[in-house]
Amino acid sequence: MSDTSKPVIFITGATGMLGQLLLADLSADYQPVALQRDKSDPHRPSWNYQQALEEHDVKAPFAVIHLAGAGIADKRWTDAYKKLIFDSRIHGTNWLVNSIQSQSQQPQLFLCASAIGYYGHRPGEQLNEHSPAGDNFVADLSQHWEASAQQLQSPQTRVTNLRFGLMLDRSGGALKNMLLPFKLGLGGRIGSGEQMYSWVSLADVSRTIKYLLQNPITGPVNITAPHAVTNKTFTKTLARQLHRPAILPMPELMARLVFKDLADELLLADAHVLPDRLQNAGFRFNYPTIEQGLDAALR
Repeated sequence: MSDTSKPVIFITGATGMLGQLLLADLSADYQPVALQRDKSDPHRPSWNYQQALEEHDVKAPFAVIHLAGAGIADKRWTDAYKKLIFDSRIHGTNWLVNSIQSQSQQPQLFLCASAIGYYGHRPGEQLNEHSPAGDNFVADLSQHWEASAQQLQSPQTRVTNLRFGLMLDRSGGALKNMLLPFKLGLGGRIGSGEQMYSWVSLADVSRTIKYLLQNPITGPVNITAPHAVTNKTFTKTLARQLHRPAILPMPELMARLVFKDLADELLLADAHVLPDRLQNAGFRFNYPTIEQGLDAALR
């Protein structure tokens, strides 16, 4: 299939590890286009949507995949950085939705990032897409983010909220930050280590998005592997695959001192999230267990 006959897909946040993978993985069947940020005003998240339409001679792309936003775990959470996390997602999504709605034609699909942080800290529960939202910062952020995306829902456009779990790949994200201390034998559980981590391999995230482009699901979709593990199990498995010990735990107090609110909302948060809608739709994960997921992520 020539590029001109392939459906066009616009992607924001295409410089991130998932965006980079999608640009490569979607190119066989689609024409993925990385939307460029307007950097003239760093406080106003906007993209070259109109210009991209003209450059690719389309009235609307087949789909828009919206991944952009300030990194959740990139920095210590000061009040200023929490505001940047919030504004980059909510204002950015509102701007993109308004740009799309201003056109005469709309995309068939709008896939917008969200997070399993929607559920908050929920020890002892098994959570699916019907579970209510939590009540912390990330839960509030996720609710506002999803509501912003849903403004685009219409008979012409189906909106999917991608509730990503902890994405695993050595090229970026949490796993990249863990590798050096674990390789030095300085890794260990965080707090009690009993909190559930709902993770997913980056390769399966890409496969999930390709599946959703062909089998649209409206509304929230949990993108997590079917077998969540405790932080303790995650830590031991990573150390074993790196052939290193994992004997230096980080106490809860230390985590809170170093990471502030991020500790309670991400590192110590307990959320056992199940990918019910994906599995009920027939999707099958290539890497359903943490051993398989880490093996794929570390290659």
